[in-house]
Amino acid sequence: MSSIEHPLRRNHWKRIWLGSVLFAGIGLTLYLVDDLGSQQRPVHKAQIGTSQRRVGLSTTTTTIPQPPFRVQDETVTLYDPSRDTPPRGNVPGHPGRELITIVRRPVGSEGPLPLVVFAHGWNSNPLVYESLLDTWAEAGFIVAAPTFPDSTNTLPGTPVSDYPEQAQDISFVISSLLGGMVGPVDPTHIAVAGHSDGGTDIALMALNPSYGDPRVRAYISLSGEIPSGVNGPWGVPRSGALLVAVGTADQYGLASRSLQVFQTAEMPKAMLTLTGGDHLTTFIGDTTAEAAMRTETVRFLNAVFSSPTTTSSQLQAALLPTGDAAIVLQAGAG
Repeated sequence: MSSIEHPLRRNHWKRIWLGSVLFAGIGLTLYLVDDLGSQQRPVHKAQIGTSQRRVGLSTTTTTIPQPPFRVQDETVTLYDPSRDTPPRGNVPGHPGRELITIVRRPVGSEGPLPLVVFAHGWNSNPLVYESLLDTWAEAGFIVAAPTFPDSTNTLPGTPVSDYPEQAQDISFVISSLLGGMVGPVDPTHIAVAGHSDGGTDIALMALNPSYGDPRVRAYISLSGEIPSGVNGPWGVPRSGALLVAVGTADQYGLASRSLQVFQTAEMPKAMLTLTGGDHLTTFIGDTTAEAAMRTETVRFLNAVFSSPTTTSSQLQAALLPTGDAAIVLQAGAG
């Protein structure tokens, strides 16, 4: 615009060729008005577009964020002074239990949201299970994965198994997050899940009333077993629903032990078996069947949380057909 205005200022000061200047001024004024208008119109259109998008968010469900959600991670440190951390080989134990917890939250999903607390396996840590935990968060769940000070491979010393303490850790995480420190949590939609030793933690919570948590609605035991060395009773009728999942080629013989968890449970239940699946990649791998197994766990959670009560028949209807022919479903009676 400066190349047009400069001649106008020069002609104004010289005041010559008045007729020509007036004619040129009219023409240039029309040009300037048109040029300014052309600059203004895109801004005006952008404002209209923004207004339309905002109206759309409030009047139609098509613009409301839907799964899969973008996932936001944060790490919180939870400390329970009431219980001790045991020795890890040559590393002595100490008072209190510190639970460094990775929390995944679906971005754009309105709260309060359902919560899944995940228990990792022995000599492992939550980072191993990213694909599984992301699947749940993308589906709209807050996912909290504590690092157990007994069995993790991220701390000095030798990992140890301590199922009762880890079951109590899971309940402690639930209590800590219900206060809203990572966002509003729906207290009526709480699930616990775990793999390997973590799956055994979940079996302990689901089957043994001494370690149960009445706030839990859904249990997911992946490659777990009924823990030895822990007193019963086992299989006391419980509220909630249980999903057991395992690979038939589990390297640690957990296919039959996971079946025992399923058979012992006295609650609405289902079991998924991946033909040829191994101990870990059955749940975190990249094959179509392994991805389908993760999807089945989401379908289970949605089925349990969709109504106040769930039957085994409803679980069967929600999980069939499975997402891959290699995944076989077995449901409990009723």
